[in-house]
Parts: sequence; structure tokens; C-alpha cells
Amino acid sequence: MQFLISVLRSVPLFYVVLMWPGRYVLWGLWDSDAYYPALMYDSGVWSVRLLIAALAVTPTLLLINRIGRGQALGRWLLPRRRHLGIASALYAGLHLIHYVRALGGLDAIIFDLRFLAYQTGWASLILLLVLAATSNARAVRAMGKGWKRLHLWVYPAGVLALWHWYLLDWYTGRILFWCGVFMVPIVAKWVLRRVRVRFFA
Repeated sequence: MQFLISVLRSVPLFYVVLMWPGRYVLWGLWDSDAYYPALMYDSGVWSVRLLIAALAVTPTLLLINRIGRGQALGRWLLPRRRHLGIASALYAGLHLIHYVRALGGLDAIIFDLRFLAYQTGWASLILLLVLAATSNARAVRAMGKGWKRLHLWVYPAGVLALWHWYLLDWYTGRILFWCGVFMVPIVAKWVLRRVRVRFFA
């Protein structure tokens, strides 16, 4: 039993689980024949999915507190919110690496920056990397209250990522679906903080 608890608490194992669905993206770093559109799609989609998962932790904890059940799950989830956000940034970083490798030069990257589709992508990436770099106890202590204000930028980062995706994909149905999923934890957090009805009393 103690071994199982240790496994569930293992941070390296948690990252293996998070990165496993995108293993093709990692393998593409060494495989020159990897299919570029698949590398870009998978890395971008998993970055968005994990960002949404990180946002979903707070309303989940609020719900657990409200219903008075599932505290063990809450204690397990709380420290993993940070790792979900970092994993989202890792996928975004892989997205960038494959993009830069495919273009092959700074001139092509600068040329792409003329277009809103790439401007939104770069802006989202920069925000995610800043948030990941400050997702540690030292940054929390050093920044004080400013840390929470900085990490509110996770919402614009998500909006920019979805906008970037839409401008390159133009598949309206798919983007509307993910926009809806993105809004679920945001709306749930707002409702749970303002509605004072206790569930399952």
C-alpha cells in the first residue's frame, strides 16, 4: 500500500503520464522523417488540453470544499496544478522547436511574424514560458502578492493559444468546442465562489 501511495505521489511519474500522449512529438526531435503537421498539431493540442486541466484544478478544489468530500483527491491535485501548467508550457516549447526546425532560418520566422496567426502564437508561448518559469516556491516568496497577479495571465495565454489555433486551422466547429471546454473551469470557478448554496448538505 505504501508503495502505491509513493507511486501516486511521484512527480517524475506524473510527468511521464502527461508526456506519454505526446510521445510522437518527443520522438520527432530525433526522427527526421516524422510528419511535420502531426508534430505541430499534437504539440499544440496537448498544450491547450493541459492548460485547461490546470485551470480546472481550482474549481475542482472549490467543489470538494463545498461538498465536504474528496479531500484526499484535493490534497493530491493541489500540488499538481503547477505541474499541469509546466507540462502545457513544455508542449508549447516542443511546438516552437518543431516550427523553428521546419522553417530553418530566422528570415522565415520574421516573415511569418507579419501575420496575426503567428503573433498570437508567439504571445501565448511567451506568457506560458514566463508562467512556467515562475511556478516555483522561490518565485512565490520573492513576488508576494504580485505572483497571483502575474499568474492571472494564464487566461489571456489560453485565449491567444485558441485564437492562434483558429487562425491556422479555420475549423470553426473544433475551435468552438475547445473554446467551450476552456470556459467551463472559468465559469465553474466564478459560480462556486459566488453561489453560497451548499451541495449534498
